[in-house]
Amino acid sequence: MTAKGTGGEGFAERRLLTVIAESVLEERLLSDLKRWGVHGLTTSRAEGDPFGSRVADISGAFVRFECVVPSEVADHVLARLAAIYFPRFKVVAYDHAVRVVRAEKYD
Repeated sequence: MTAKGTGGEGFAERRLLTVIAESVLEERLLSDLKRWGVHGLTTSRAEGDPFGSRVADISGAFVRFECVVPSEVADHVLARLAAIYFPRFKVVAYDHAVRVVRAEKYD
């Protein structure tokens, strides 16, 4: 399939990986995500109650990372998060398929 208005470039499938964690983990997670193959990401403060705990009462208590990555990177990051972070910290992570133009920017 060719994307309209892109000069003939086609769509490619990648994974949108989202990680929500306690804000105290921000620097550590940034470092690990880069080491695990994430090249670009968006970071934002998140509020809410994803864990059913009182830490959500603190404004900006969570940080949200979003990145578009190849499937292999998403699988690796989710496995590492599950092994290292999930047992000890308040972290939620998920991914889903997205279509991108200029796929080489996400490899």
